[in-house]
Amino acid sequence: MQNKSYVRLRQVCLATLDIRGIEGKISRILGQSPCHREQLEHFGLENSMFAVGGSFIELVAPTHENTAVHRFLKRNSGVGGYMAIFDCDNVADRKLAAEKLGIIPVFERNDEHADLLQLDPKETGVTLVEFDHHYGGEDRFGNYHWAGNDWKDNLNPNVDIIGVTMNCLNKTEKSEQWSELFGATPMDLSLSLDHGQINFTHSSAKDYFGSMHLACEAPDTILKAAENEGLSVESNNFELAGLKWTINSK
Repeated sequence: MQNKSYVRLRQVCLATLDIRGIEGKISRILGQSPCHREQLEHFGLENSMFAVGGSFIELVAPTHENTAVHRFLKRNSGVGGYMAIFDCDNVADRKLAAEKLGIIPVFERNDEHADLLQLDPKETGVTLVEFDHHYGGEDRFGNYHWAGNDWKDNLNPNVDIIGVTMNCLNKTEKSEQWSELFGATPMDLSLSLDHGQINFTHSSAKDYFGSMHLACEAPDTILKAAENEGLSVESNNFELAGLKWTINSK
């Protein structure tokens, strides 16, 4: 069991208006089925989740009109990841760090299963950031309430999320802000967490969540499967659901 403080990259969330179509592509590319589907009535959304290593790839799609996902897709023209989700030992610590930076919550929830904090993306910049703590989830293969009780039944142990890249108008300023938010020391425009890394790179147009980095046992197989889905593969990456997927060897 994990006894020390931690902040880990845990989940990448992608927005789409075609959840079954994108779900099918991910299933065929990664060679696995979703581990969990749910109606998120509070947000007017439905989701589909894939368990990769001790991490998760989530798709969300609207079930009602005029949701935050509609607005995100319209505002960004479908480019960029929707959310970056991190789990930690104490959500209150991350909330305090956010308050010191003048970043306000847009949604909070606390119950016997998990604590959740979502921060205003206008103030974090780049993307919607969420911090969670799952009770009984100190180990990455322990409880993860968002994925249901049986997520390990459809776990792909050959793939894991190892990093994300944020494309920023001012990459130095953003890395410094996020280093205070995450309680991590920036090094060469990157933050190394207890699992995963956040990278900051230059964007000439706007801030957006640009790419997800996966470590894979068989990267060539995944890249070939992406080609078979009609995706344009360049070097070790392709774009799907608005995000660049970078495929690395484990």
